[in-house]
Amino acid sequence: MERYDKNNDGAVTPDELPESDRAFMTGADVNHDGKITKEDWDIIQTRNAQGCNAMIALKPGGHGDITQTHVAWEVNHGLPYVPSSLFYEGRVYLIKDGGMLSSLDAKTGKPYYLQERIGAEGSYYASPVAAAGRIYVASLAGKVTVLKAGGEKPEILNQAVFGDRIFATPALVGDRIYLRTQKRLYALGGE
Repeated sequence: MERYDKNNDGAVTPDELPESDRAFMTGADVNHDGKITKEDWDIIQTRNAQGCNAMIALKPGGHGDITQTHVAWEVNHGLPYVPSSLFYEGRVYLIKDGGMLSSLDAKTGKPYYLQERIGAEGSYYASPVAAAGRIYVASLAGKVTVLKAGGEKPEILNQAVFGDRIFATPALVGDRIYLRTQKRLYALGGE
């Protein structure tokens, strides 16, 4: 915080921040007084220290604070950094960096398997998708893995290396899968 406090008054105002960082100030100004003070910064640091990565399933129908009454289940490990989870045929699928796949029962949160390696290491930005009993995951390095849905362990049906980075989630349309790499757009399947 001190490096931005150009006038040394103990607070950072929008005009003291680079333009690219001014949007950050909205969230960092905890008391909404138009400046970031040491008190604001301390509150943010405390919140960050208490934070944890969690997937929480909620029961419908709650009102107000439902923290104690409507949490169906919670999972705190095997969670991805970027990709969204996939709900398919009563299960939740998660792919995380390192090419580790998890599958949970959507009703109970009970794992069928946790952080099983699928032979496609590296980072994952694209979210998993599913169709016709298959799960598709794409690594940032450009390796697409097709897995059989269900089971007690991941069953790899196919893997293909596209030789180009994949940031985007594949799109399923009819009997085709559209895959956008950094340099190309592929339409796979169909007639």
